[in-house]
Amino acid sequence: MKSRLSLLSILLCSTLPLSAATSVYEWTFNNGDLTAAAGNGTMATTGSATVSFATTDGTTVPHIGGVASGYMSVPSFTAGANGVLLTFADSAPNGGGAYLNQYTILMDIYSPGAAGWQALMNTATDNANDADWYISDTGGLGIGELGYSSGGAVTQNSWQRIAMSADLAAGTVKYYVNGNLVKTRTGGSLLDGRFAVYTNNHPGADLLLFNEGDNSGSYVHPLLVGSVAFTDQALGDSAIASLGGPSANGILVPEPSAALLGALGMTALLRRRR
Repeated sequence: MKSRLSLLSILLCSTLPLSAATSVYEWTFNNGDLTAAAGNGTMATTGSATVSFATTDGTTVPHIGGVASGYMSVPSFTAGANGVLLTFADSAPNGGGAYLNQYTILMDIYSPGAAGWQALMNTATDNANDADWYISDTGGLGIGELGYSSGGAVTQNSWQRIAMSADLAAGTVKYYVNGNLVKTRTGGSLLDGRFAVYTNNHPGADLLLFNEGDNSGSYVHPLLVGSVAFTDQALGDSAIASLGGPSANGILVPEPSAALLGALGMTALLRRRR
């Protein structure tokens, strides 16, 4: 059986500077709730939002890599107050600013039915403006201000792993599908701007998923979500390629031992799986 590198393992081997403050978070939904599988983070619905949980049946919802997996079913949120909030309790400002300016978010998703606009992430947790990462109605991944990948990068009715890696101080943002780079934005610094994420220095939640400020319903879409992972480091091409495509086991599999992390002075990276 082929083993996959974990995000934590990749962080340990990364050529990027890695401090003891680097944290990772993951939600896999295998317990049928919003409990974190790894990391000191929380996920919660907001407003009147409701989500549901199920297990792939291999027919209506395909298994992930041939293996049954739990998932979260997210409806089209049409009320501005609705969404899924993430809080990163161990993530302090980075990149030389007052917010998270270096981070990576990864999701294993299945978008059912016909293609349509799909809001993925909004750094404005009150949902007062447009989202900051979308799947377009042609399957492009991105946002107007940073650019989109070519159409068809994300396909309907198929499990895929999408990722966004941001080093806002450097002005670099990259998008990936199944470990493959599909779009790079380079240019002026984006430090502490629209795409920066709140930190544990700020009260309340830090990131909103699956909704945006337009309440027309034109930019949201039902999604099945197998896993969500976040780290306060901008992972590079080789690191994300090593993580590969979607897995029923989640993204942070297998984890390195606590002893190894402790020897490296990074026990804060690991919180036991529930």
